[in-house]
Amino acid sequence: MIDLKKIAVLGGGGGGHAMAADLTLKGCDVNLCETPQFKHSFQTTLDRQSIDFIDAWGKKSTVKIKKATMDFEEAVSGAGYIMLAVPAIGAEAFFRSILPFLEDGQIIIKWSANFSTLCFVNIMRQQGIKKDITLAETHTLPWGCRMVAPATIQVMVWAVKLLLATFPATKTESVINDVQKMYPVVAGENVLATSLNNLNPVVHPVGTVMNAGWIDAVGEDFFLYRDGNTLSISRGIKAVFNEVTEVAHALDVSMIEYPEENFWKKSAIMSTYFRANFDKEGAVAKISGPSSVKSRYIEEDIPFGLVPISKLAKKFGVDTPLIDGVIEFACVINQTDYWQEGLSLKDLGLDNLNRDECQKFLKQGF
Repeated sequence: MIDLKKIAVLGGGGGGHAMAADLTLKGCDVNLCETPQFKHSFQTTLDRQSIDFIDAWGKKSTVKIKKATMDFEEAVSGAGYIMLAVPAIGAEAFFRSILPFLEDGQIIIKWSANFSTLCFVNIMRQQGIKKDITLAETHTLPWGCRMVAPATIQVMVWAVKLLLATFPATKTESVINDVQKMYPVVAGENVLATSLNNLNPVVHPVGTVMNAGWIDAVGEDFFLYRDGNTLSISRGIKAVFNEVTEVAHALDVSMIEYPEENFWKKSAIMSTYFRANFDKEGAVAKISGPSSVKSRYIEEDIPFGLVPISKLAKKFGVDTPLIDGVIEFACVINQTDYWQEGLSLKDLGLDNLNRDECQKFLKQGF
């Protein structure tokens, strides 16, 4: 029998460690699970069965979680909520790993959205899995955080507004009622709204491509927000955001609104709905990276972000020359065909749907 107070957090990186510690402090029983592939970086957490959690005020707490494991069945068995706090590039592998162990009534939330829910839905449909599972996603993580040492996570900023949607969209309100006890979530129209509102593909690729020479030169000493976000970069970010907004409008979903002046801050619009203990801009400036043009700022945010956005745009008659240009430059810089590697509309199950059919599918499901 599932227990809504029992939560499985999947992913042994910064997001997973932060969520496991945070939800434990909020009174939940949390299992944290990492794939055996990354045992070397997860070993300290396995040995200690606890996480050092440094909050935005610098206070350090050692949080004893219920279980740190690399056994997916042990992690998700009986869990009411399964939180996938993993990069988009690893989301499908994690999802396939838990498929044999899912139980009716469980709710799976991907933090954060990269068209993940639609990919998961498509996998379940292809495999003929008809368990009563609710799939959901949010547009971003609840904090800006970094792993500063093994089993040690530091939070710099925290979210005050998170967009959440389910598939089908008719289940969104019931999930929000539960998750609001954990995090400040509000409803999005559907899981395209959450994915299109993910700001990582809006901010990271253009900032990385336009700073490629500097990143090549300084590597680990590069800080995108502190050093790389100038007026020129901000203009690029604003142009990409405007194109994503046009795609959203073509699909009848809303973009979160941002004050115009926020586009011209060092943290851009990334920090608008986040808070810090005092100096928000300074806190965001401390978030390091990317250290390479092959970082997740390109390798995740283009194939799992800008590429499917561009393909949706073409399907529904929206021009996206800036988005396409960023993708093309990234392909050249990294000698990689991100158009081919990126998510297709077939991966999302939307390739054969017109606009009205797409809306009905997102709202009602199969």
